[in-house]
Amino acid sequence: MHILSDSFTVNSTCDAILGYLSSPSNLEKILPSERIHAFEADQTQCSFKIQGGITISLAFVSRSEAGVTYKSGQQSPFPFELKIDVVPFENKCTGRLEFQGETSPFIAMMAKGPLTALFNDMGKNLVSEFR
Repeated sequence: MHILSDSFTVNSTCDAILGYLSSPSNLEKILPSERIHAFEADQTQCSFKIQGGITISLAFVSRSEAGVTYKSGQQSPFPFELKIDVVPFENKCTGRLEFQGETSPFIAMMAKGPLTALFNDMGKNLVSEFR
């Protein structure tokens, strides 16, 4: 399953955005609070429950000039990779979230809509965080 979020533009430098996103504990601030609970984080990973009781865990993989990469942790229901790609634009930073998951076609059909909404909300909340 492949998902691309809507593009977003943050009123900050890409370096500041990448530094922020490289800390798993900061992800709590951009997740939609009305659909997420039981958030926990340490220096290298975070986990949370989404509406419906599914636990998702994200393990930090890497940071480059082009983005930040997380992969599924032990508590996730299927293997995936989440990239948050960024590009400098004038004195701002544009970006999008890209998700690649290994799921059955049935799970992909059920999860694609809610995950797309989650990633779009994360992009919007990131913009709000840097106003």
